[in-house]
Amino acid sequence: MQSDQIYSRNYVARFKADSVSQLVASGPKGSRLLVSRLRRDTPEHGLVTPPQVDAVYSVLLQLREQSKRELFLDGRCIHRGAYPVRTTSVVNHLERPCANLASPFDNVMFTVSQAALNEIADEREAPRVNQLHCKPGGVFDETVWHLGNALLPALERPHEVSSIYAEQVMLAANTYFAQTFGGLRPAKDRAGALAPWQLRRVTDAMTHQVDANASLKELASLCGLSVSHFVRAFGSSTGDPPHRWMLRHRVERAKSLLRHTEATLAEVAVSCGFADQSHFTRVFKSFVALTPAAWRRSIKT
Repeated sequence: MQSDQIYSRNYVARFKADSVSQLVASGPKGSRLLVSRLRRDTPEHGLVTPPQVDAVYSVLLQLREQSKRELFLDGRCIHRGAYPVRTTSVVNHLERPCANLASPFDNVMFTVSQAALNEIADEREAPRVNQLHCKPGGVFDETVWHLGNALLPALERPHEVSSIYAEQVMLAANTYFAQTFGGLRPAKDRAGALAPWQLRRVTDAMTHQVDANASLKELASLCGLSVSHFVRAFGSSTGDPPHRWMLRHRVERAKSLLRHTEATLAEVAVSCGFADQSHFTRVFKSFVALTPAAWRRSIKT
């Protein structure tokens, strides 16, 4: 199997972008979930043809207006004109798409494989999605806009992103695409709270995963649940999705170290599983409304 890096680059290699940032995560049973941000600030990019692979879709969200663009499917022009900011469009790679990118662009591109769609449907015990479809020229979809924007900070600083967060947001995005553009039935709400033994087992695993990078699949398997069922049940039990629960736990651990030791901020950051001191500071402040240094001073005065 291709490495994640080769797989990711394959889908953006034909774009003459000024900047590219990407995240790849695992689907419920091992498929790849990929999101990329591509930006070009000069016009006249020219033609671009995505790689010809089986059963893959590109779901594109425009972060700025693309005033001049042509899209060809199977050699036939199906859209010519502007793609306004916030537009979401879907391209099926089996239809041999080719785009003429005449104006600057900035977009988030989700690469959605049929394998991922199959896994999502199977987890919900629902009929599989045969294809994703969106009208030529795209649509305005607030949910896709918010999902795309939720991923922008992670795309800017991918080294700070945990597997749990990447999987959680990208699985939510792919599930939404399957429902909105593929007709997948929403999941039956089977997920109440986790049983006490399930919650204890999974939180014990998460609190001991400071240096490792647990995946949603691994956590779900500890409870004997599918990934989607686990995520919903964990939220019902704790009030937080798994990623935010883990961050909250790490912040509480950091508070204890700041209160009871003389460790430097950089040492606390590493000890609590943050990527670096700046990552630690941003997360700590988002929970406590103070930087770690300011909080430490406040408890000692």
